[in-house]
Amino acid sequence: AGWLSAWGAHPDSDGVARPIFRRNEESNGMIDFAGSGIVHMVGGFSGLMGAIVVGPRIGRFDPLTGKANDTHEGNKTLQSLGAFILWFGWYGFNCGSELMISG
Repeated sequence: AGWLSAWGAHPDSDGVARPIFRRNEESNGMIDFAGSGIVHMVGGFSGLMGAIVVGPRIGRFDPLTGKANDTHEGNKTLQSLGAFILWFGWYGFNCGSELMISG
């Protein structure tokens, strides 16, 4: 066991720390736990494309002074519910990935 770091080393079965990116038999290579690399890359790219398509919010800044206008703060109950749903799903996904739960 050990902590994976893109800049550090990951121990092998004997507990000896081996470099990650050596490109030879000493290297552990890239370890992508549960596909996190592709998941975050697709999410980031989708968010970027969405921001480009939607564009800036109209009315966010006063056109004369350039200062930010007051915005609606939203519904605190729905914000808390959304945070709980994300938290619950995150724990379900990570525990399912780690324990290899299958149906």
